[in-house]
Amino acid sequence: MNVTLRQLQAFTGVYRTRSITRAARELGITQSAASLLIQQLETQLGVKLFDRSTRLVQPTLAADEAFDAAERMLSDAQGLSRRMRDLAQARAGRVAFLASAGTASALLPMVLAKFRASHPGIEIDMRDVAADDLVPRLSTTDAEFAIGSVEGEFADMTIETLTSGRLSAIGRRTADFAARRSLTWDELAQLPTIAMRRETRIRMQIDQALSAQGKRLDPTYEVTLINTALAMTAQGLGLAILPATMLPADQFPTLIARPLVRPALTRPVSLLQRQGRTLSPAAQAFAATARAVLAGRTTPASG
Repeated sequence: MNVTLRQLQAFTGVYRTRSITRAARELGITQSAASLLIQQLETQLGVKLFDRSTRLVQPTLAADEAFDAAERMLSDAQGLSRRMRDLAQARAGRVAFLASAGTASALLPMVLAKFRASHPGIEIDMRDVAADDLVPRLSTTDAEFAIGSVEGEFADMTIETLTSGRLSAIGRRTADFAARRSLTWDELAQLPTIAMRRETRIRMQIDQALSAQGKRLDPTYEVTLINTALAMTAQGLGLAILPATMLPADQFPTLIARPLVRPALTRPVSLLQRQGRTLSPAAQAFAATARAVLAGRTTPASG
């Protein structure tokens, strides 16, 4: 038995109005089409729903029994339809994603604020993790995508660069430091510095690039978290060696970034997705917001 929504709409319309003509008008169909829908429904249910006369349509006891159930079914269908429209238009739903800790701290607050303002009905589940955990966690959790810095290619992932930042010396806004346009790595070696630990991706990139030029980084301090480096820099303990994009100006207004040159290095911030997996409308909307907001954060790689 395949009862259709159209049949239920015709039935409830006739039941309420006691008129096939008025019910047909409400549905925007002809009277004969409405009559046919009622006949089909009666055949499928195996009961007579209305006693018809020339002027009167009278519901049977079976119709009285069926009406409330039909109304509930129509209400459920309409609710489902509204929910699907809201999901399709990113007015409702949930977006779960991973973010590297530095990206979550420095870049994503502005993306989240923009997204929340335009999509208040969407639930956000952001999970900040170590950069090295982005790919393995994305492969094994319900997160739809990840945002952070990764190197290389992954057979089951697509990687889209959202922004990139120059490796920079970040220091307090003193007159001498603010007057500099850039620093070489040799100049940096003469100053107190705060670098990420050797096992971090940023440090590996730095060590590899300097080693190729016969140089090495010997920082004053080594830390694991980007915010730790910035907080120490704000206290005057040294220059932090980080991508310029990792400096949230509103959190550290006393700090500025000056690009490091000879060699000039960049770090990308990318959006990672599992291949063959379609993002939900909510996730698509968030990714679009991230692209728009972070596009303006890219720093040039010349120098």
